Amino acid sequence: MKNPATDAHEIAAQDQLWLHMDRPNNLMIVRALMWLDEEPDWSVVEQVLTMRLVERYPVFSQRPVSDKGHWKWVKDENFSLGRHLTHTSLTDADGEALRKYVGAQFAVPLPRDRPLWKIEVIHGVTDMDGKERPVLLSSFHHSVADGIRLVQVTLGLCDDVGDAMPKIVGRGGDEGRHPLIDGALAVVRRGVSDGFDLGLSATKASLSLPVRTLQALVDPNALKEGVTAGIDLLVNPSNVIDLIESLTKEDNATVNTGSELTRLLSASAATKTSWSGVPSQAKQVAWASDLPLPPLKEAARRHQGTVNDAMIAVISMALSAYLHEHDSLVEQIQWLVPVSIQPLDAELPAELGNHFALVYLEMPLGMDDPGELFTALQQRMLRIKHSAVPVLTSGLQWLVAESPKQIAVALTNFFANKGTGVLTNVPGPRAPISFAGVEVSRMLGWAPASGDQPLCLCIYSYNGTMSIGVSADAELVPDPERIAELIKSAYDDLVATD
Repeated sequence: MKNPATDAHEIAAQDQLWLHMDRPNNLMIVRALMWLDEEPDWSVVEQVLTMRLVERYPVFSQRPVSDKGHWKWVKDENFSLGRHLTHTSLTDADGEALRKYVGAQFAVPLPRDRPLWKIEVIHGVTDMDGKERPVLLSSFHHSVADGIRLVQVTLGLCDDVGDAMPKIVGRGGDEGRHPLIDGALAVVRRGVSDGFDLGLSATKASLSLPVRTLQALVDPNALKEGVTAGIDLLVNPSNVIDLIESLTKEDNATVNTGSELTRLLSASAATKTSWSGVPSQAKQVAWASDLPLPPLKEAARRHQGTVNDAMIAVISMALSAYLHEHDSLVEQIQWLVPVSIQPLDAELPAELGNHFALVYLEMPLGMDDPGELFTALQQRMLRIKHSAVPVLTSGLQWLVAESPKQIAVALTNFFANKGTGVLTNVPGPRAPISFAGVEVSRMLGWAPASGDQPLCLCIYSYNGTMSIGVSADAELVPDPERIAELIKSAYDDLVATD
């Protein structure tokens, strides 16, 4: 708990998880770019950061410190805004030079002797219209807050946004919660504890979780006689999942919770493709920006889906084309998708933190018919929506955070390596906003990868447009700009009228 007298407070378990997940080849840093229409008064920028960031949220003037194994946020007595707001000039830089520079920064960790954030102003960049604009590259460590809250923090730095603010997102932790969920989570906790007792391997322990969880979530009387007696996830977990789903409706929260969590825990490692392997330290980025939102909404309407469905369909089409070019097209890949488990208030609390869970989304690939692709995506999203999986996986994340380091690393690898990477969809301002009195031209962001994940994608909306940030390992995905090009092409194909 916070102690005002010492300007220090314990780092919550869910925040410590991200603090300790840094690796040289995958850093836990949330990054974003913001283009300003012109040079602002930098003294005003300093005032804005001081008043709306540092003074409002204590963690931005605190650094992580271990006190006999107990981690705390402690006030940085040497805090100076100049160590966190820096300026860099690129000579005659275009979008390609900016892309390469930003990608190189993805391999640079945040110093642990100061608060874990930085905003770098990049000067000398000529935008697509030929105008030179300053670009702000922000880097916030994931232990400070989750992505949704960091977006709110960023928007809070801007001038009065009024109706431009995106709709409040998130789901209540108890919304639609089944009475068995608490029991199931307790079983999962026991599974972790028992499984790692006496030095059992991470694989064996983690594979025992789905059986116990499924037994706690699904009423055996609701299934045909003998079904539960034959459950053997160590042999073929997918058969059990398919059988249960065939006996239930899509909106059955209890069974969807069991099947989706079991799918997450029992799934094999990420599907092998051209980008499989162990990531290097070097990273690259790219982005597909300024994709108009109205045509995408119309395409979603034509296919009886949502804008989110349409954007994921665009990504599926683009990655299908990319893997086809690399002779490694597969039927589907897996993503980890963050879901906020607490509705966001209009006013963020002073203590930010992480309040989300990662859920497992299977993305079909190689589907030429947009209608079939929409249907397949909607079925997968509905199973997650009508379940308590985010609540349970949040509990699993808590367990990882509370585990000894060796166990936490094993569990982190177990979950992270099931997915290609993290896929996020962040709602940004719906109208133009300004920062320090200067209009913001464009915004986009990136979530961090973990484990051996080679690729992450972030969908970001701003002022009637959508952008998708691509971050990738430089060796496993040497051409992320090609993915961005294919995203633009897939968007054009999807919004084209029949």
